Amino acid sequence: MEEREIICVTCPAGCHIKVKGDGKNITEMTGYTCKRGKEYATNEYLAPKRSLTSTVKAEGYTCPVISVRSSQPIPKEKMFEAMDLIRQTTATAPFYIGKVVIENILDTGADIILSNE
Repeated sequence: MEEREIICVTCPAGCHIKVKGDGKNITEMTGYTCKRGKEYATNEYLAPKRSLTSTVKAEGYTCPVISVRSSQPIPKEKMFEAMDLIRQTTATAPFYIGKVVIENILDTGADIILSNE
């Protein structure tokens, strides 16, 4: 059995949640004080996700690069592969916040969108 301590970031309390399991199933969880903390620790233990922010090349923009972000968190294990795709991408006009630059990156359901104009 594996035991991990996860610090919850869903509220200012910052609960230290101890999770025991085999990596695919949770057998015991202690230290959470609300259902959001329990949900956060469950997701972080079984399938951690992160929001991705970066820049892409911008053709015809006032700067050589423009800021992008994921429209929703993506699996943590796909971050480096996603960054490889982002490095190969060039955004073109028109430039506006929310414009999709890469649709459904790596079949995660998340789009890479412009985050400034």
